Amino acid sequence: MELRVDGKSVYAATGGRPYDPEKPAAVFVHGSGMDHSYWQQQSRWFAWHGWSVLALDLPGHGRSDGPALASLQEMAAWVSRVIEASEHEQAVLIGHSMGAAIAMEAAAAR
Repeated sequence: MELRVDGKSVYAATGGRPYDPEKPAAVFVHGSGMDHSYWQQQSRWFAWHGWSVLALDLPGHGRSDGPALASLQEMAAWVSRVIEASEHEQAVLIGHSMGAAIAMEAAAAR
């Protein structure tokens, strides 16, 4: 699935199911140097068990337009804008490594 955030293309895998803004959202945030494919199995499980899934490619990673963002705070604010662009007001954030730090920063800011 492609979203537009800050005028740039953002890629998010949906776990093999159509994205549905009426279902609860699970947003997966990868670590440094990775992309959405890190979350392949987890995102499929959530998507097939009642969730709308966005396994993101951070800016400058995978299929998302760059450049990469310079700080955790910038990436956390970007994740919040992605959630808004997805038609959800809130989401469960799931992160790995740097993605966990981004998810915690985004949750604290929201």
